[in-house]
Amino acid sequence: MQVELPRHRKRIESLGYEVVAPELGGRQQFTAAELLEYGSRLVGIVAGDDELSREFFEGATRLKTVIRWGIGMDSVDHDAARERGVTVRNTPGVFGYEVADAAFGYILNLVRGFIEVDAAVRRGDWPKVEGLTLAGARLGIVGFGAIGREIAKRGSGFGMDVVAFDPFVDVEPAGASMVDLDTLLSTSRFIVLACPLTSETHHLIDADTLALVSQDAYIVNVARGPVVLEADLIDALKNGRLAGAALDVFEVEPLPLDSQLRALPNVVLGAHNASNTREGVVRASNTAVEFLIEELAR
Repeated sequence: MQVELPRHRKRIESLGYEVVAPELGGRQQFTAAELLEYGSRLVGIVAGDDELSREFFEGATRLKTVIRWGIGMDSVDHDAARERGVTVRNTPGVFGYEVADAAFGYILNLVRGFIEVDAAVRRGDWPKVEGLTLAGARLGIVGFGAIGREIAKRGSGFGMDVVAFDPFVDVEPAGASMVDLDTLLSTSRFIVLACPLTSETHHLIDADTLALVSQDAYIVNVARGPVVLEADLIDALKNGRLAGAALDVFEVEPLPLDSQLRALPNVVLGAHNASNTREGVVRASNTAVEFLIEELAR
């Protein structure tokens, strides 16, 4: 949002509000204590993955609204917000294209070894990595919101057999067959996680669910890191119970230097950046500012 703020600042200020935009300094989010340095003045906030805890809501006594720039709402203490009468909104649907594109970038890197080949050619080698054909393979999508549906479209474009699981989708959508989670996990060659992080999806992928997955399957996580219990995933990858994984997100971010994931050859690592395109940032920022102004006007 900050990179787009110059386009929106005058409009917000013309409504009588002071705009405060502290620098993150290369970090991913602000702590509640850092945000509360402005707590006595805050009436609205456009937040990323910042710590919007009970401490924050109790300290920001004038706050009327929180707009989550993006989709995930797991950083917000919703009970505390409700108790304080603070409205909380995200910007749904703004990153469907971007995250779906990234999911397939990860899939292609897993099965065609582009990263490995690039590194080898730069060293002077000329490897011939035998890959996998996507056409005809089953793609299972966990979470069938805006992102999941865009992933399904791309899967169909590659000629894949697309199935999805989402307990909140009760109508058979175009582009995918809805199945239960066990069926998806046990029959899919490629499993893409695109669900929100909730109490129900926390550690959804663990030793028990991984036991259902075939040894030649791949898991791609473009959702939230804690959807996967990393210790169990690492164990499956190290012991040949899973062909590979691509992770845009992690339980702890940035990924700790001592994480075993860094040493696994069958893993593609990202940096929680699947949504980050110029067009996506503009789209999300425009939506966030519209929602902010709408809520402050109530």
